Amino acid sequence: MKKIFLSLLTLILISTSVFADGIKFTASAPNVVELGEQFRLTYSLNSKGKNIQLPALDGFRVLMGPSTSSNMSTQIINGKVTSSSSYSYTYVLLAEKEGKFNIKPASISVKGDKVSSNTLTIEVVKVNKTQQGSGNNQSKNAAASQKITQENLFVKVHLDRKSVYMGEHIVATIKVYTRLTIAGFGDSKFPSFDGFLSQEVPTPGQISLQRENVNGTIYNTGIIRKLILFPQHTGEITIDPFELECIVRQQRANKRSGFFDDFFDNYQDLRVPRKSKPIKIRVKDFPKSKPASFDGAVGKFNLTTTIDKDSVKANDAITMRVKVSGNGNLKLIKPLEFNFPADFEVYDPKTTQNLKSSEKGMSGSTTFEYLIIPRHGGEYEIPSVDFSFFDPKARIFRTRSTPKFNIKVAKGDGDASGTVISSFSKEKVKFIGKDIRFIKTNEFESQLKGEVFFGTTNFYLGYLIPFVLFILAFVFNRKRIKENADTIGQKNKRANRVAMKRLKAASASLKAKQKEQFYDEILKAIWGYTSDKLSLPLENLNKENISEILLDKGVEVELKDEFLSILDTCEFARYSPSAGSSEMDELYQTSMDTITKLEKNIK
Repeated sequence: MKKIFLSLLTLILISTSVFADGIKFTASAPNVVELGEQFRLTYSLNSKGKNIQLPALDGFRVLMGPSTSSNMSTQIINGKVTSSSSYSYTYVLLAEKEGKFNIKPASISVKGDKVSSNTLTIEVVKVNKTQQGSGNNQSKNAAASQKITQENLFVKVHLDRKSVYMGEHIVATIKVYTRLTIAGFGDSKFPSFDGFLSQEVPTPGQISLQRENVNGTIYNTGIIRKLILFPQHTGEITIDPFELECIVRQQRANKRSGFFDDFFDNYQDLRVPRKSKPIKIRVKDFPKSKPASFDGAVGKFNLTTTIDKDSVKANDAITMRVKVSGNGNLKLIKPLEFNFPADFEVYDPKTTQNLKSSEKGMSGSTTFEYLIIPRHGGEYEIPSVDFSFFDPKARIFRTRSTPKFNIKVAKGDGDASGTVISSFSKEKVKFIGKDIRFIKTNEFESQLKGEVFFGTTNFYLGYLIPFVLFILAFVFNRKRIKENADTIGQKNKRANRVAMKRLKAASASLKAKQKEQFYDEILKAIWGYTSDKLSLPLENLNKENISEILLDKGVEVELKDEFLSILDTCEFARYSPSAGSSEMDELYQTSMDTITKLEKNIK
């Protein structure tokens, strides 16, 4: 019986939930009101209903209601027509008591079904003394509330905590507080959040103002930005001020408006800069005795490790995934370091993050994907690895461990000639034997260490031989210059050679039977030799003085007479027609003998 009752109750709840998915009945009212203030409580419904039933409104009195209104809208998008309708039920309430009051759900009937609204909490506060009074005092206080002061308009960076552990998240909310009429916002300058890892929390794009009680005074507040911060070092960290330019709309003072004056001429927009106060946060260090596997993870995590296959062939890839999920600084978690077997080629892990930021911190998961390639057959083991994190709520370290994996690797194709690689990183793997180019492959002679050329015999001969050759060349050149300068001596040396050339010319004339030319060449040879040998010009030589000169040079008398006889024979034969070739031959031979003898006798 009990089981049947529970089943029926479950079916009723499921049917109600399914129905409620299409119907929305929402209650809305100010969060904070003043004691004695009138305000509106509105219920909105996206379908037509009837018989709305209000809950008991303790602390409030209904002054008027419900006043109903409806709104119909039709949209045509890409030819598709959609229509929607909304209905609202509004009550005017008066706050009669001070305190926080919960307004329970109201109910309404929609197509025969009963639909309930959400619950509201309304805080009723005392009237601020500065706003109390009547008559002229009320008007004076109303005017005072419109003055632009630091109390009526300010910005603030609100932190949910001011003392945290390093890596523990903080929620920072940047808000504007105002009791003035805000027409908009201008330039802004956000804090740099140095010393934190900041992550944006999604907020509505348009700033909507909500009532909030601040020390007994009601302000309209709006959230400018919301972030979660993860401190990166211990100690005291200061958050810089936030700056915002607010556009305040005010009524012009002492303005006399006529019936035809423009409404907007009675108001003006003023740009008012505001700056928040800096905030200091104390960041605590972790407790002592940190586990060896702790690497800065803070929060509450679960660890899941999987491997896609544990039996492969050599050179086939294996994928191992390590997933860290939970709530904490998931963005800062580093990959776990496994002790893979040496014959495994392992790529750098690929990191995938699926994170969501909210007021509760950063939640989701970070997955590390390891690509492993065994290079040889055999049975291998990937040992377990510990992952430790600090739980800031419990203030203790917790450790999770990955399971141990046993992998069977069969021999793959070409495994026998495979290259042995025992590296842990793909970036470090190179093809052995293909990327090495030898610089010198032929034989070479080694040289004893310490043997030097300086001081050896060859070293000194290298200097001495060029020096001797230089001296010889110098002497020979001086001698040649000196001999060329002695023209007389040169002629003396060349006298015999010149005479022989002329006798050779005489011989040619003899063979050509040129008698006159033959005797001329004989005379030139005799007189030329004498001139060169005795160093006397030809014009100074004659048969009268040649005899004395030859005798003075130590020439024998018979040789002197033979020399003169050759001269007489030539002069006589040149003009004698009877001279024959035999006589000319004899004269030629005599001339050669005489010159040869003179060469030996002249001193």
